[in-house]
Parts: sequence; structure tokens; C-alpha cells
Amino acid sequence: MLARGLSVLRCFRPGEPELQLSEIARRADMPKATAHRIISELVEEGMLERGERGLRLGVSLFALGARVPRQLTLRSLAFPYAEQLHHVTRGSAFIFISDATGPDAALVDAVRRAHGAGAELGVEEEARASVQAATRIFQAFSAGPPLPFSAAWEEGEGEAGRVRHQGFVAVRGANGAVGIAAPVLTASSTAVGALAVTGPQGRLQVVGAVSHLRAACAAVSRALQRTPDMAPAH
Repeated sequence: MLARGLSVLRCFRPGEPELQLSEIARRADMPKATAHRIISELVEEGMLERGERGLRLGVSLFALGARVPRQLTLRSLAFPYAEQLHHVTRGSAFIFISDATGPDAALVDAVRRAHGAGAELGVEEEARASVQAATRIFQAFSAGPPLPFSAAWEEGEGEAGRVRHQGFVAVRGANGAVGIAAPVLTASSTAVGALAVTGPQGRLQVVGAVSHLRAACAAVSRALQRTPDMAPAH
């Protein structure tokens, strides 16, 4: 029953605030009746809530997640650097932590730029670009330490090898958002976190942002490598 409950919660993906019962049942690969029973229990415990168009993750789940020690440690060490990145790039800066069960990027905190009326890029577009960039970082660095550039090509690693060699990812969305992410690494070059910067294409100076971003991630990585609690879960 616990595994089925977790499979329901994992149906929710970034950018999907609410899901219908039928879609949850399909993604969790279970009959609607079973999904309905599990959802009812999760709603009773505050892990899910009923919204206007379906089910959404509940506040109790957020409160529980906010007490995760690795998240608290990462935020404490990385937030000053996120503030600095926001200041020097004039973009929005994000802190992500990796999901031990896969390459998903979980948002820890953010320092967002001002979004006034008529802004050419909205909050959701920037958040989506940052999640895409951080997820690609976690996917690439789950394969192990960076290889020499020639070795990455010889072994046919494609994008993952190139990302691990260059140490960052830049994502350009169709909506005009640019997202750049770099990894926060353990001593064994496992990405346990990532920092990302986003902004409108044409206004965010990518080359300068990459330089500041990599420097910030290197500093946070050094600090985390002195913190045993940040070792990845197995």
C-alpha cells in the first residue's frame, strides 16, 4: 500500500499543478477504483488536496519535505550564491536538489527577478526553463565523473558526455526563456544539487552568466564536500 501511495504522488510532474483521477490511475498503472481509494486516504492525511480541476499535492507533503536535512543543508550553503547570481546576471536564480529515485530536479529555493506588468517573460516560463536545465544536468552527471573531451566523443556518450565535459547546460525555450544550470558535485563527481539562472533571450548574457554560475557551483561544491550529510542516498 505504501508503494502504491508513493506511485500516486510521483505522478505529478513539474508544471502540472493538478491532475485528474483518470490520468493518475493511468500513470500509476492501477484501476481507477484503487487509485480513488488511495487518493482518498492521501487527501485525509493532507498529502493531496482537491483543486478546481483535479487533485494537487498537499501542504502536509510540502511541510514534510521542507524538513529533509539534505535540502536544508544545501539551501543554507547555496542561497547566498543564488542571491549573488541574481545580482550579477539580473536574472532569476534557482537552487535544485536531485531526486535519489531518478534524474528529476526538485526546487529548493529561488531568488527571482522583478516581473512587472507587460513583462516579456513570465514566472512560469522561467521556472520551466530552469527545471529543464537542471534535469539535464542530473541526467548527465548520473553517469559518473566527467571524461576528457576526446574520450566523451570516442565512447559515443553524445549530449551527456558533452555536458559532463563542459560542466553546464543552456536551454533555450520556444517562449523566449533561457535557462542555464551547472552541477553541485560531491568528491566523486555526483551531482547532488544544481544552481540555475534564467532570463529573457537577448537580455541574459549567457557567456558571463555561465562563468559566474560555474564559479558559484564550484564554491558550493567545496563547502558540501566538507559536509557528510550531503552524501547521496542509496
